[in-house]
Amino acid sequence: MNSSYIYTRHANERSTARTIPPMIAEIIIEYGESRDAGDGARKYALTKRSMCELRRVAGRGLANAINPYRNRNAYVVVIGGRIVTVAYASNPLFS
Repeated sequence: MNSSYIYTRHANERSTARTIPPMIAEIIIEYGESRDAGDGARKYALTKRSMCELRRVAGRGLANAINPYRNRNAYVVVIGGRIVTVAYASNPLFS
């Protein structure tokens, strides 16, 4: 899978340390909801609504595989076409 995003060194390190694979990060960006994160950055996270859309487009199997990341509140921060970090939030970012 070719990525349309550039991963910063920090994002690569966090992705490995937090066990959020690059493909999962890109699915979060593609299907998640986003909010302004300041300084030109956008924060993406999966919501109930975005999981319904993912299930509709990709099927129940993939949605079920992604759901643990939603349950742990995984999110991705992007500036332009660069993923700068991936992490888990202690609380859901979006309602």
